[in-house]
Amino acid sequence: MRVVHVVPGPAGHGVVRHAQALSSLQAAAGARTTVLRELGPVGPADVVHLQFSDSLLPGGIAQAGEAVRTWSAGLEAPLVVTLHDVPGQDPDPARDRRRLAGYRLVGSLADAVVVSARHELPGAGPGTVLVPLPVEPLAPPGPVPRWADRPTVGVLGFVYPGKGHAQVLEAVAQGRSGARVVALGQASPGHADLLEQLRTRAQDLAVDLVVTGSLSESDLHAAALAVTVPVAAYRTLGASGSMATWHACGRRPVVTDSALVREQLDRASDSLLLTDDLGTALLHGLRDPAATWLAGPADRPDVVGRHAEIYRSVLR
Repeated sequence: MRVVHVVPGPAGHGVVRHAQALSSLQAAAGARTTVLRELGPVGPADVVHLQFSDSLLPGGIAQAGEAVRTWSAGLEAPLVVTLHDVPGQDPDPARDRRRLAGYRLVGSLADAVVVSARHELPGAGPGTVLVPLPVEPLAPPGPVPRWADRPTVGVLGFVYPGKGHAQVLEAVAQGRSGARVVALGQASPGHADLLEQLRTRAQDLAVDLVVTGSLSESDLHAAALAVTVPVAAYRTLGASGSMATWHACGRRPVVTDSALVREQLDRASDSLLLTDDLGTALLHGLRDPAATWLAGPADRPDVVGRHAEIYRSVLR
C-alpha cells in the first residue's frame, strides 16, 4: 500500500514528529510511505493521510480550513485526516466555536477522520475513529546538556499559551527549591512574545529559566533523560505528543488533572504523577527523582494495525 502523509508545519513540531514516526512504523511493517511537508501535489498514492492542526498553518482556523479545502479538491486517492488539538474548553468560547467550525469543515472533506484521545471524539463529529499516539523509542541520546549541572524541572515541547510554563515557574518559586526551569523546545509560531513574558516573570520570581530552542531528536532524548522532574501540566486539551515523548524516554511526568490525564491513567495507572498541588509535587520529585521514572516499558498501542484497518475501510 502506498501511503502519502501530508503534514505542513515546522520541523520539530509534535504533529510533524508524529507523522514521521507513523510513516517509519508503517514502512517497517511493509507499506510504501512518503512524508510531504506542504499542501501540494502528492503523486501516486493509494491513501493520502493529512495530519491537521490549525497551529501548523498560517492565518488562523478559517484560512487553514480553506487551504485544506482547496488542496483536497485535487486529490485522486481517498483522504484520511487526523485532527490534532481538537477544540474544547477554550477560555474564549467564541474562539472555541470558530475553531470547532473549522475542524468540522476539515473533517467533512475526509473519507475517514481520526483523533488521538477519547475526549476529542465529540468535537470531531460522528464516525470519528480513536487511535492513540504511538510511544516509540527516540534516536540514541546525545551528550548531557550543560544546563543539567543542577536540579531541574522540565516542560517538553513548543512554548504556547496553556502549555504550563508559567504555572511551573510559579510553583518552583513557591517551593524555594532553587531548581532551574527548562523549556525543552522553542516558541510555537506566533508566540515569540510569550517567551519574553516568561523570561520577565522568571526574573521577577528569581527563578533561573533556560529555553533550549529547537532540539534534534537525539538532543531531545538527552534532555528528557537529564531533567530531574518532568512536568506535563497543561491547561489545554488534546492528545499530548509531549506526554508520549516523556514516556518514550522512560519518564513519569508530574501532571495536573484533565480529561487527557484521566484517559492515560485509565490505560496505565502508574504512568503519571497526578497532583492538585503542583508546588508540593515538584518538591517531592526533586527530593525523590526515582519516582519520576517508569517502573517498566511504556505501553505501546498498535497504531500501525489500527491505521491499516482505517486505510482498508476507505479503499473498499
